[in-house]
Amino acid sequence: MRKRRRSGFGHGEPRYHLAFNPYPSQRFTKCPHCRANTGQRKLPLLIHIDQAQMVALNYTNRYCKHCDLLIAHKDEVESLLTDLFASAAPELVGNDYLIFATMEKNAWRDNMHSPRAPMEMLDHIHDFKSYTELRMTRGGWYPEGVEPPEWTPPASERWVKEK
Repeated sequence: MRKRRRSGFGHGEPRYHLAFNPYPSQRFTKCPHCRANTGQRKLPLLIHIDQAQMVALNYTNRYCKHCDLLIAHKDEVESLLTDLFASAAPELVGNDYLIFATMEKNAWRDNMHSPRAPMEMLDHIHDFKSYTELRMTRGGWYPEGVEPPEWTPPASERWVKEK
């Protein structure tokens, strides 16, 4: 029987669940799923920025080893991306982007010294098992049967198009 190839960008097995935190005033020292303490894990995240630009950003995520969950903070990622592209390609700042995979650390280091085409790196790229954008509700007391309203994430402060 022929083995079916899984759909996705990278050829590596999917790793990690990613939770993207859009709230700059909230950090996660405990996992939002299991409530265990989170640690840190520094991994190269692959980010696609509209207009066909891809970047591997070595970023320190919060990490829950019980859930295999990475938590990336939107304001930190956007700040790093803004710093990276502000002088090199300012037309990309403010474009839509998607964090879609991780890259093996050794392959990322090797690619820093001798850059290779993305197609040559596919064996070292691992898609996410799942991707979630975290949403929070406002705290407080609400009558029975009334759901608390969702807390709207603030707009980006640094990752905005210049006019």
